[in-house]
Amino acid sequence: MLAYLLTTLLTVLCLVFVVSTFIVFYKSYKNKYEFIERKPSLETKDYEQHVRRLNNFRSSNYKGITYYFSKKGGLYYYSKDNVRIYI
Repeated sequence: MLAYLLTTLLTVLCLVFVVSTFIVFYKSYKNKYEFIERKPSLETKDYEQHVRRLNNFRSSNYKGITYYFSKKGGLYYYSKDNVRIYI
């Protein structure tokens, strides 16, 4: 009887630990994602986030290249020679 109670208690404690660890990990990931969402100069690899940042800030760093959204609606980036490359 005592072994059954100890096993049950240990199982519940392990389950609580795993769930709390998952919640902490999720919150830190969400905070990092929101931080990158608000800073268009930081690099992202998520295309949807890239498009949202272009619409909000008119610029976004996607996979190491900073893209800009012009007032006329064009999308461009600068080459190594500082020449605008329109997409």
